[in-house]
Amino acid sequence: MKKTFLAIVATIAVAIAGCSSNPPVIDYDPSVDFSNYKTFAFISDHPLMRAEGSPPGSPLFEGRLMRITEDILNAKGFRIVANAEEADFAIGYTSGARDKIKVNSYPEPYRPYYGGWGWGAPYYGGGYGGGSNVDVQQYVEGTLAIDIYDVAEHKPAWHGVATKRITDSMLRNPDETITEIVNEILEGFPPGSMAQ
Repeated sequence: MKKTFLAIVATIAVAIAGCSSNPPVIDYDPSVDFSNYKTFAFISDHPLMRAEGSPPGSPLFEGRLMRITEDILNAKGFRIVANAEEADFAIGYTSGARDKIKVNSYPEPYRPYYGGWGWGAPYYGGGYGGGSNVDVQQYVEGTLAIDIYDVAEHKPAWHGVATKRITDSMLRNPDETITEIVNEILEGFPPGSMAQ
């Protein structure tokens, strides 16, 4: 019985871990010819907008985000230009964070009971019973959206957004965290560069 219970707990833990990191959501305009894109720029000197109601973040976040995005796009063969009006596409960001509460309810380990009459009463074949444990977790959920605009057409062309639980480890390793998230979002850019 103990082995069965441990197997159930392990299965639930793996399932929860698998759900903790959702893949980015991607949307794009299929009328845009992304194969013509060669150069990019940031939409302004400060391309990061913070979502309304979000707590203030590190003033270093925007610079890191721009540098890491530039590195990732350079590795894909795109070249940055200083003037957004001379680029094929321009990049803007939106970030936000909010407090979340997660409530997990799961059964206590099964234990035999004796017909509800107490330990001194005869056994009436009551089987197994148990209550449930409730675990309440408070955490911060962060969202980063990357928007790509077609400069010639002056219209949105591509949108990618990732939402993740912010951990202490992420805050202690911002470059590594931002690189991972931006890579995930831009993995399928431009459309057709990988299986969608």
